[in-house]
Amino acid sequence: MTIISGYAQLMAACDDAAQRERYVAQILRQFELLASMTREVLAFARGDADLVVRKVYMHRFLDELGTQLGALVAGRGIDVQLEAGYDGVAYFDEGKVLRVIHNLARNAVEAMIGGGTLWISSALEPGTDGDQLVLTIRDNGPGIPLEVQGRLFALFASAKRGGTGLGLAIVKKVVDDHGGRIDWSTGASGTSFRIALPRERPAVVADDAAATLTGMAPS
Repeated sequence: MTIISGYAQLMAACDDAAQRERYVAQILRQFELLASMTREVLAFARGDADLVVRKVYMHRFLDELGTQLGALVAGRGIDVQLEAGYDGVAYFDEGKVLRVIHNLARNAVEAMIGGGTLWISSALEPGTDGDQLVLTIRDNGPGIPLEVQGRLFALFASAKRGGTGLGLAIVKKVVDDHGGRIDWSTGASGTSFRIALPRERPAVVADDAAATLTGMAPS
């Protein structure tokens, strides 16, 4: 909703018809994501673990992410830095991973009340089960409150006024369902979340085809 509001404000100040059409397209895209997020919360409540794994071109993924985060931080004095250390092909549920990054980015933005910098980076690293796609979301905000750190991914753990406490629990579940892992660090100079996902497609996924994977989790 924050991103939709940002695009609406940009539209109000824009006289270029073509650019306004692009803003409309982005607003409609955000409504699609919002509907998908609603379905995801319901699926989380039911304990569903279905993934739609497709081939993802990381340069396109990062381009779209940069556009959307630009709207998220508009007028907040926050600079977004995208570092595409890996911009090749990976296999994951694009919609869910996009929402994972949005969730972490939104938390970072809300923490940086006086402005700051949000870094999003991609990298490819070797792992015991093959190459790992590593996505890092980092900020230079004040850090995660101590009283929340011990239960960060637990249900209803939130230090934000009006927060549901579901966001990070869903983040953890999406990462787990992909067979990945999420690590974090925090301090007075900022917070960093590091997400490692298997880069290769699962054996059941054919080239350029989608597959629904149920109950996928780390062994």
